[in-house]
Amino acid sequence: MKENSAPKTLQPEPYDLDKCTIKLVILLHPDDSASDDADCTIAVSTHDDLPLTKIVKRSQLDFPEPVIELLAELKADLPQREFHARVKQSRTSQQKTTKSSKTLPKTKAQPTESRSSTIKQAQLF
Repeated sequence: MKENSAPKTLQPEPYDLDKCTIKLVILLHPDDSASDDADCTIAVSTHDDLPLTKIVKRSQLDFPEPVIELLAELKADLPQREFHARVKQSRTSQQKTTKSSKTLPKTKAQPTESRSSTIKQAQLF
């Protein structure tokens, strides 16, 4: 006799810190000051709730070895990542130029839209 092969429904995780998934995000901001000690934003959350955040100095953080290794790998890989980003941006620009030249009438230019303010939003989760 075969068992029922229906998929199990996932039970929501309890609101117990030891029994739920914890999201931890650390943003290492660039050092734009003369102090050589950049700010970091730390955010922690569970259950898709709003994160609790704190801004601290990078010197206050003591990363474990796996994080230090990953940061070193990322640093070494940044030139390659920059190259791929530029290639992708170039392709996107070429596609937009091709699309706009096909859709715009050649006798009449469309006015450009100007914005008086730009809204920037950082999403941590």
